[in-house]
Amino acid sequence: MINRMQDAGVDTNYIRKQKYDRMVYLGYYGYFQQHDMTFPVLVENTDIPLDMRYIPSNMSEKKYMMADMDTYQTEVELGIDWRGISIELPIPIRNRYSMSFGLAKNGSVWGARIRYKSLRNMEGVLDDAFNRAMAQWDSNVKSQTNDPAITSESTIPSGQIDLKIFYVEGYYVFNNKRFSLAAGAYGDMVQKRSAGSLFVMGNYYQSRFGANNLFNHERDIFRNWKISFGPGYGYNWSINGGKVCIHMSVIPMISIWNHLVHKYSDDNGTNTSVATATDPRWSNYNAHYYDAVDNGRSRFVFNYYGRLAVSYSFDRFLLNFLMNYRQYLYRNNADTEINNREADAQINFGFRF
Repeated sequence: MINRMQDAGVDTNYIRKQKYDRMVYLGYYGYFQQHDMTFPVLVENTDIPLDMRYIPSNMSEKKYMMADMDTYQTEVELGIDWRGISIELPIPIRNRYSMSFGLAKNGSVWGARIRYKSLRNMEGVLDDAFNRAMAQWDSNVKSQTNDPAITSESTIPSGQIDLKIFYVEGYYVFNNKRFSLAAGAYGDMVQKRSAGSLFVMGNYYQSRFGANNLFNHERDIFRNWKISFGPGYGYNWSINGGKVCIHMSVIPMISIWNHLVHKYSDDNGTNTSVATATDPRWSNYNAHYYDAVDNGRSRFVFNYYGRLAVSYSFDRFLLNFLMNYRQYLYRNNADTEINNREADAQINFGFRF
């Protein structure tokens, strides 16, 4: 059945099956995850119950908070492949993912992917400009000066931030008779002559970013949901009858729904915000700290998916490189920004039989 499916509707002047349909391979895989969040703090100076005479001279430049985190995973894999169906044994080298699951069908006509991952031991950097400016203001009141706030990025320790991501995506290839994604991306087929195709792709994505004692509460959780849809284009450049195939594809997607929800908790009573929460003088400060996150309306953005691959076949051997890149963005009219970028790359060396 699989043999018939690979031949069905294919223009053999452009695409053919590999001569040997089994392959053992050794691969190196790398995964990169980046997530950052920036929001302005819309607290007015008059909302802060400190002496206005001693406000830091550069207070207006420090009314923002920014957290940026990233992590990566690397592994070696031993695998066996039959007509694009693979079984792999991963050998971890460096793993910062606490949980990762995926299910995918990468066909030449259509494909789909479901992915979930949880990262609990991420590291990052924090630019807590507003909180440091507040500390400088308090210091100025005691010293009766107008010293400016001096801020810098600091390292966020492992375990203080966490991230969960889930997405479902699907695509359709229009010119599937002459353009083979399996040939371009994986070397499972042979692209005898160069060809390209239009794609259409849809995506549902959600993220959950958790932060402990970074902002104005002990625990902040930011959830983002989005649905994106868009057309793209892919091209297979065939060299020497398909012995070398270079694939490139880019699919920009319009975010037709993009929603952000913020929740928080102060369970242990150790955060400074808890002490001020019951003081009526700080009520306006606490009410407006997250205004840019909680009350902003989402803006129009593009999300992107891109793929680059190179396959080189010689005798019974295959050398294959593949890289995928995904970018998911959130923007609102209060200048809150969330950027999620992920990439994965693999290099496989295989022997066909």
